[in-house]
Amino acid sequence: MEQVRTYDNYNLEAGDIVRFHTPYPDENPDTVFVVLKTYYAPQIPRAGVVKITASAAEPIEDKLFIKDLERVQQVTPTLLQNISKWMDRHLTCD
Repeated sequence: MEQVRTYDNYNLEAGDIVRFHTPYPDENPDTVFVVLKTYYAPQIPRAGVVKITASAAEPIEDKLFIKDLERVQQVTPTLLQNISKWMDRHLTCD
């Protein structure tokens, strides 16, 4: 019998750092996302996320299925720095 894996994606909230738990072959497994907002509709729970890559390219906002995501357990200092830079550029009050 096949064992069902569970992923740490229960009750995601804004600010959580997540990634795809099972990326497709054409996706970079090191790509992470920061949850901006979650939508827990009964039929299709989604998370509004922003993609932040180590290359510091312009982030992309998207909606992804929560079931496809998992929290990043170990966040590197470089990743935290990139997230901080993004937040400084995009979330500052004028």
